[in-house]
Amino acid sequence: MNSLEDFERLKKIVDARRCTQSEYVRRNLGQNVRERSNGESAFAYFTQKIKSDALYLLDEPENSLSVQLQKELAVFLSDSARFYGCQLVIATHSPFILSMRGAKIYDLDADPVDVKEWTELENVREWYRFFKENSDKFGS
Repeated sequence: MNSLEDFERLKKIVDARRCTQSEYVRRNLGQNVRERSNGESAFAYFTQKIKSDALYLLDEPENSLSVQLQKELAVFLSDSARFYGCQLVIATHSPFILSMRGAKIYDLDADPVDVKEWTELENVREWYRFFKENSDKFGS
């Protein structure tokens, strides 16, 4: 550690590791968190904390988000990269986040690791097969 700022950053990391994601968001987000669902609070956290010209490492940011909020988060993250100079490294299973325009996707399940389109990923293909097998249940 070289400064008090380094110490404060370390304290936040230790605090985040001690509690669940929702506890951390509730403690650090502030107002109106009790009026929102866990997913709504997480989405608000991302939109409030992500600033321009920065690098972000996100581990499954879709974790508590509804499908609609996953789609909105994908738009927000894409806009943050395109218009505000953010760089994003995201570990995700969400087809909505994976389908972000311009994303370079590394398939870590491939051996060796390979760059793929989101539609080639086994996780996304499994969703596709599920909905295709059950298409008759959706009607027209």
